[in-house]
Amino acid sequence: MKRSKEDIVFSKLVRTMAGHRCEYCKRTDGQLDSAHIFGRRHRNTRWDVDNAVSLCRYHHRHFTENPVFFFDWLNEYLGTEKLDALRFKAHRIKKWKAVEKAEMYQDLKAKLADYEV
Repeated sequence: MKRSKEDIVFSKLVRTMAGHRCEYCKRTDGQLDSAHIFGRRHRNTRWDVDNAVSLCRYHHRHFTENPVFFFDWLNEYLGTEKLDALRFKAHRIKKWKAVEKAEMYQDLKAKLADYEV
């Protein structure tokens, strides 16, 4: 799936919000990824910062290959209530109107700018 400008700023925001560290192992060296909890195909949560965690490349791959371990960690890290609410939101249908998508993109950029000050 091609990464859009929204995906790029979203990913940078998630990693910045996490202090440029892996939220699992806390490492700050090496490649960091923005890992979606519910995949990018879920349009309702694709650019929702609650739907992503910052992971080092190793743990992103590990959790992708071992989704049960990822779920167990997320359940402990985020809590059952937050994970359930996110699951509910992810499985709702969302069709972005052009103006909504533009506003969401500007909002993500503004949040990122606030962190970078």
